[in-house]
Amino acid sequence: MSTMILSPNRLRHALPSLLMLAAGVSAKARPPYIDDHLLCRPQPLPAVVQHLSGEAWKLDVRGKTSPLVEGMTIDEQEGVKTSASAFVSLLLRDGSRVVLPSESQVRLHLETKLSIPQVVLEQGQAEAYVIKRATGVDRFQIVTPVGVLGVRGTHFRVRNDDEQSVLEVLDGKVAANREPGKPTTEGEVKVDARHGLLFKKQGDLKPVELLAAPQLIGQDGQKGDAPVWSLYVRPVPGAQRYRAQVATDKAFMNIKQQNFSSAPKMSFTGLKASFYHVRLSAYDEQGLEGETGVYDIFYYPPTTQVR
Repeated sequence: MSTMILSPNRLRHALPSLLMLAAGVSAKARPPYIDDHLLCRPQPLPAVVQHLSGEAWKLDVRGKTSPLVEGMTIDEQEGVKTSASAFVSLLLRDGSRVVLPSESQVRLHLETKLSIPQVVLEQGQAEAYVIKRATGVDRFQIVTPVGVLGVRGTHFRVRNDDEQSVLEVLDGKVAANREPGKPTTEGEVKVDARHGLLFKKQGDLKPVELLAAPQLIGQDGQKGDAPVWSLYVRPVPGAQRYRAQVATDKAFMNIKQQNFSSAPKMSFTGLKASFYHVRLSAYDEQGLEGETGVYDIFYYPPTTQVR
């Protein structure tokens, strides 16, 4: 058997072709569907960046960052990181959606045994909308430092907070399991709609009822070069702080701004005159965010008076 030796000069010219060949060999072409007992499951990955507001970055398999743009695909082992004032929504090919608020970071995986999409929450918060399916097993998972949240069709939020993950289920059910290697039915805690859970590494896991959604009772604006739009809500018993989000769509995939306040009043600046969808929620003493109330509002900022 003969051995071919390339000179440094020839190796330098051949390297791009060798890298392309290696990439082609290592990349696994996935069919457009998953053969799963005739359940007609599409491949969930790659995900597509559906909406982007603010600055965010795509993370490749080695952690290298590049500016995120709408329409970009995020495949297995790749991730997304958002800046301090950004919102990103990802659409998976099975119809599931993930919304990332500011200062959040996730990576996408595909669980090999059942071909379940996994969102690994490395920082911040993720809000998931998962298509309901007639099946008793997970079809979507959020992986946190504490454990795995298995989803069978729901709308829920999860975020990492110190030594725990915070889970709030708005619709459907989520199964929390500290030990992902075990069957889902062993050691899992089911969290129903309108309930939340402080998902800790140790101790009992006890779901609690979420606070009701705040009611919007008024709004006003201030004149000037940077008009301020203020929203007033009716105080919620037990609420420690409030959140308001402003989006251009009813599904809140395209969030423009959000604001937190310990008082039942939240203000926004820099928004243009338009119809907006406003989503309100309140946090209890444990830090669990409650149910949401949605309002459609026409915002017309007052202009500076001519002197």
